[in-house]
Amino acid sequence: MKLTQKLYIAIAAVAMSWGVLEAVPAGAVTLNFDWTGNTGYSVRGTFAYDETQDYATVDESKLQFITVDVFDSSKKLLNSFAPIINGSITYDFLDFNYDTATKSLFGFFDVGQDKAQNTDYYLFGNIGLSLSLRNPAKGTIDQNNGLISVTSTTPVPEPLTTGGTVLAGGIGWLVRKQANAQTKA
Repeated sequence: MKLTQKLYIAIAAVAMSWGVLEAVPAGAVTLNFDWTGNTGYSVRGTFAYDETQDYATVDESKLQFITVDVFDSSKKLLNSFAPIINGSITYDFLDFNYDTATKSLFGFFDVGQDKAQNTDYYLFGNIGLSLSLRNPAKGTIDQNNGLISVTSTTPVPEPLTTGGTVLAGGIGWLVRKQANAQTKA
């Protein structure tokens, strides 16, 4: 059988198998939030929830994880926190609300860590009104008018897309190997 015939058969088999497979979404959507205070302190975070649940709003009980990084005005990392790990809340005062339709945070907001340590920080207040970065020992360190932005992270390829890429690469490798074998014969 000629190489081109084998290639056509392989392509047809792949096309037919894709017809019976259905792409299943990975489930988790991961987003970032960024806050900058009036004097340059900043907070960056990442959170994830299961988008297959069709939530109108996501509060802390629906989050899979959230991480928070706090920076001083020279962009030096002060500390990192994980108020939710694998769906378990580790920060007693956590308040979080995300609107999936407007893709924005809203309402009362409290993320970070406050275990009464000098190295603890938390972002606290009402989104759209006033947000303050606080430390248990120093009190309010920085604040702004409640502005906080949410951005999407780079999407993770679906398993079917990744598998298709690997399969196409494998077919290409086989075709090249077959062509090299025929030229040597």
